[in-house]
Amino acid sequence: MSDLILSRVFRIASRPAAAALLLMTACGLGGCAGGAANNSFAMASNSTSGPTVAFESIDGPPPQVFERMVSMLDSESKLRSLSIVSREGTAAYRVKGYLAAQINHGRTTIAWVWDVYDQNQQRALRLSGEEPAGKAGRDAWAAADDLVLRKIAQAGLGGLTSMINGTSPADAPQPAPPAAPARRGPAVASADASPAPHEGEIAVGALAYTSY
Repeated sequence: MSDLILSRVFRIASRPAAAALLLMTACGLGGCAGGAANNSFAMASNSTSGPTVAFESIDGPPPQVFERMVSMLDSESKLRSLSIVSREGTAAYRVKGYLAAQINHGRTTIAWVWDVYDQNQQRALRLSGEEPAGKAGRDAWAAADDLVLRKIAQAGLGGLTSMINGTSPADAPQPAPPAAPARRGPAVASADASPAPHEGEIAVGALAYTSY
């Protein structure tokens, strides 16, 4: 099983409009907390079989949460044998992700959105959902533990795999959770603002699945 190649570069950018749009998209009327940095990373594997996927960015979380999110995507993508390639190269699909910490009645929920684009830069799929993260503290992101992030990775990659295989998210097999992966350093850089939400999303449990 090939190792993912991860590099780390930090570049902090102020995006007030993008942050506001993300919070309105993911949180609705709830109270939310967003990270100051816009995050993107390069992931690559040696596998070339099947459609290739590149992750462009994950906007919203602070760097420490972002790093753990990358680790979860790393291990979960290997379990599904997805062909993850560097965002610097060509890919059949590209993913832009967004996370927001929402506080409602003293409880924290991590809302997430994945927009999947095809080679024509047209959005082919939107995956979204919410994961309960427990009691809210002074820092809402502190509730985003490894279990919460792994559930997000499983739901997102499961929906992505379903689209590639032509099945519905409910039909996709869910692998057993592996041991916690080793920490890796992602590349963090500025990314584009998140797009406005589209109507007509179909809820499948905690996962919203929309094809175009």
